[in-house]
Amino acid sequence: MRLIVALLAIVITFTLTGVALAGDIKVKHAWARASIGTERPGVAYFMIYNDGAESDRLLGAKTPVAERAMVHESLMKNGVMKMRPAGDIEIAPGGKVMLEPGGLHLMLTFRQKKLVEGESFPLTLTFEQAGEVTVDVKIAGMAAKMAPNGHHEHHENHGQQEHHQEKHQEHHE
Repeated sequence: MRLIVALLAIVITFTLTGVALAGDIKVKHAWARASIGTERPGVAYFMIYNDGAESDRLLGAKTPVAERAMVHESLMKNGVMKMRPAGDIEIAPGGKVMLEPGGLHLMLTFRQKKLVEGESFPLTLTFEQAGEVTVDVKIAGMAAKMAPNGHHEHHENHGQQEHHQEKHQEHHE
């Protein structure tokens, strides 16, 4: 009985703090911007941490608010901001990857539902090693630049994300 109570306490704690776990993968600070309707794509952002000794890869995503959820990257080319599919995202052992405005982000296309500020929706991410992890995505205002609870992290592994973007840019040139 004590074990059940302890496990429930852990689940409730992670639910309230916006953390989702699967294997060695932890997803935190998931958020999206509110939308006017369903015609335009939505965007979701979050942090992925790999606490394991082996790399893992984000292979895909799904949510009931959109028919498609795909990782895209924004990059500057010849003075013009461009966006394109990023493919699978590798998370190095002990590393983290940030999906944030102006960089990697999750595009939500063919949306089934308006994204309303203050509400949330489930997002299931599929990883090569860890399997599926579902996180609750909080919806911020339309002009928000960070998660509605004020969480925003600058990550030490920024070079890892830049390396990923450079690798994709070279591949597509």
